[in-house]
Amino acid sequence: MAEEELQTYRRCIGQQLEELEMLSSIYCGPGELQMLDAGVVADFNEFLGAATPRNILPSHLEYIVKLSINANQRQDVRIELPHLYPVLEQPRVSVHSPLLGKAKEQHLKIEIEGYLSERREEEPEPYIFQLLSWLQEKIEALFQRPPSEFEQPQLKPPEPPQTATHLERLWIYSHHIKSSAKRQELIRQARQLDLTGFSRPGKPGIICVEGLSEQVQEFWRIIKSLRWQKISVVRTEPRQRRRGFDTFSEQLFNEEEGIMNMGQFIKFLEAHGFGYMKSELFGLA
Repeated sequence: MAEEELQTYRRCIGQQLEELEMLSSIYCGPGELQMLDAGVVADFNEFLGAATPRNILPSHLEYIVKLSINANQRQDVRIELPHLYPVLEQPRVSVHSPLLGKAKEQHLKIEIEGYLSERREEEPEPYIFQLLSWLQEKIEALFQRPPSEFEQPQLKPPEPPQTATHLERLWIYSHHIKSSAKRQELIRQARQLDLTGFSRPGKPGIICVEGLSEQVQEFWRIIKSLRWQKISVVRTEPRQRRRGFDTFSEQLFNEEEGIMNMGQFIKFLEAHGFGYMKSELFGLA
């Protein structure tokens, strides 16, 4: 594990443990905070105390907090913290309640996604307590609202699915891609979603992914939630009949100061039939 990457992991794991200690002092009643694997805390402390920690971290920190709702009811909120929360990744939050009903639960899920999206723009500090306080207010308010308010209008039956499978290609431009953790996450997510293409680290950073539309959009949803100075989709190419790459890999066209060797990169694009992207990406004719 590279030194820069190791320090990022140490910072995140340390903040997660400090936050857990704070939450344990607040939700200190019987069963209010339940660890799903108490051994993770010891593993994390061992990781922080080791001079040369192992490359593979143990399981994620995961726990359930029981929120008191309307004095006589309790609502379970499940929290899972990726290793790079709160610096690069967001917590996974789930609330399942038969008392709310499906319509209200779905509405709450959308509200949670919006809350996490807003937090992404703020300073990378732990915020689970703020999230839980916000959730408690939201859930109490939902109990007071009639179910009819969340009912969806009847829609006409969906069209039969098309037999042909179309691919989608996405071109993404970033101010820079230098972090080892981000570079590994790009490769991991692309391969997990069965996408092909490439990532070009350095400044600027270029990412191209292609595959089934749902997987391509899921890749974009995941990586844009990481912390970037600037990242945007430059071009979307829907309804593609074939892929331009066989695998997803990281393409290194130089290794000095992250400065792109423009000639090599343009030759790479042209060799794969994407010479037209030099104008989209760099304004070159």
